[in-house]
Order: sequence, then C-alpha cells, then structure tokens
Amino acid sequence: MNNYCFPYNFDTTLIKEQRTYQVVTPASTYPVSLTEAKLHLKVDITTDDALITNLIVAATQVSEEYTNRFFIDTVVNQTSTSFNGLNELFKSKVKSVTHVKYYDSDNAQQTWANTNYVVNNEFEPCQINLVVDGTLPSIAQRVDAVECRYTVGYGAASDVPDVIKQAILLTLGNWYENRMSVITGRTTTEMPQSAKWLLDTYKVQVVRWC
Repeated sequence: MNNYCFPYNFDTTLIKEQRTYQVVTPASTYPVSLTEAKLHLKVDITTDDALITNLIVAATQVSEEYTNRFFIDTVVNQTSTSFNGLNELFKSKVKSVTHVKYYDSDNAQQTWANTNYVVNNEFEPCQINLVVDGTLPSIAQRVDAVECRYTVGYGAASDVPDVIKQAILLTLGNWYENRMSVITGRTTTEMPQSAKWLLDTYKVQVVRWC
C-alpha cells in the first residue's frame, strides 16, 4: 500500500492531500510458472520447488514495484482526500473502472454516475477526468472522501509480455544461484541490471508528492 500526498485547499485551511490504495482482489497466479522457472534454471528435481516458488513470487513483486504495474489482473481500491486523486491512478494498465464513490457534505457515501467522468486509460498512469462543462460535487473533509475501484493488469499469465517474463526469470535465476545476501564485491539480492534494462521499456513514471 502506498501513500502519496500534496497540498490542497479546503476552504482556507491548507492540509495535506493523501492518496492510498489497497488490493481488493489479488492475482491468483504469477506470470511465470514453476515449470517455466525450473526450465530456465535447468533444474529437474523437486527438492527446491518451494524455494523456486518463493523466488517467483519475490521476483514478480519487485518487478511490479519497479514498473509501477500489476501484471496479472488485480482489483484495486484507491482513496483520496479530493477528486484530485483521480488525476493519477496507481498501477497500470487500467482495464476498467468499477465505480467512483464519494462522501458528500453530509458525510454520506454516494456513487458518482459514470456520465460525469471520462476514463483515459490510454494514458499510463490512467487519468479520470471531468466531462466537458461538468461540475464536481461537494465532498466531506476526510482523507478517504473519494474512492475509485478499478481492475489493472494484462489479463492472465499468457497475456503478460515476454519481455516482462524474461526479466522475472533473470531475477529469480540470479537469486537462485546466489543465495547468500552478499558475495565479496557485490550485492546479490538486488534486481540484476539486465532485468532492469528489460523492464525499463514497461516502466510507468509517476509523480509522487510529499
């Protein structure tokens, strides 16, 4: 879960606007299977299956964090202090938006009709913009005043680009071969530079305000 923040005016009081997200429905699989990982590692025994599985999970997670993505379809709930939080949705690529909700001035949660906004998911990060000549409703002064739920990811494992899969394999391969945290002269727990080069083509740049 990440928190982003930037100054925003409510009436005349300067506060910190906060944005955060939580995973509602995580991916049930990973881009790389145990069979694919063992083939890459040239391992044909079952002794290390648990270790390799853990490395798949870890390599996937660091690759997702590096690229600001979720690779397999994941449902995310993002909250923010105001509608400004919709200017940038966490993670890419957004496939669909389930709803946008807000707490009105009476502190009652309302669903914002999708005719009031446009989902620009051709952008990465995705943006939700007010329709032309639209108006924003009044909202309560609370850190979770606006909520957006959406699905992000490429789809299933078979839909994940091969470049991303190769980066995951390179990373877990490095960790599998170098199981100690440090080898003289270099750190082995870091993501290999070759994996970063591959992932750079899919990395989404985000602006983090503090």
